[in-house]
Amino acid sequence: MDTLGVGRRRLGTGLLAFGLVGLVLAAVVAAGLIAGAVAARNLDDRLAADQARIVALLDQLEATVDRTAVSAGNASETLATTGRTVESAAAMLDGLAGVSDQLADSLDFSIFGQQPLAGAAGRFGEFAVQVRAVGANVDTLAANLDTNSGDVAALAADIDRLAGQVDAIAVRIADFDRTAELVDLLVAGILLLGLLVTWLAVGAAFTAWAGWRLRRAVDESG
Repeated sequence: MDTLGVGRRRLGTGLLAFGLVGLVLAAVVAAGLIAGAVAARNLDDRLAADQARIVALLDQLEATVDRTAVSAGNASETLATTGRTVESAAAMLDGLAGVSDQLADSLDFSIFGQQPLAGAAGRFGEFAVQVRAVGANVDTLAANLDTNSGDVAALAADIDRLAGQVDAIAVRIADFDRTAELVDLLVAGILLLGLLVTWLAVGAAFTAWAGWRLRRAVDESG
């Protein structure tokens, strides 16, 4: 006898196979849900511990960045002080060159047509030229130091702002207290999926039972 154009035994076999496959799938999903529930059992504590570790690392990073900002600020002050010192040295060299020129002019005199100190005057003149050259280089060095001092000061300000941003992130993470709510939502989702899988498993079991009964009825009647 056929049902819907399909042999009853074949229909029973199909229902039995369909139900058994459904039971297997339900068992696999249930195993996954059980494993997820076990993993979520201590998830709140683990998340809190990880949160504390992240905050501790951010605090260490903030301290390091703060120290770097202070060091950069001190370096900027050192460069500025060095630049001022070099500028003073350049001014002293310029004054020394002027004195050498004056000595050279003073020694460049003649007595009865003779210049007894002409050699010394020439050497003082050459010394004045050399001192002025050194002074020019020192002036350039002072300008470079002043520029570097400004750059380092700007870098120190940037590092200080970065430290403030790291501190803000650490505070936000430390104040985040929604981990328990997230875990509760996860557990609730697992329970709902468990109910759905149970409902599907019951349907699959009923389908397999109906297919088995149909096959048995065909075997008994045949």
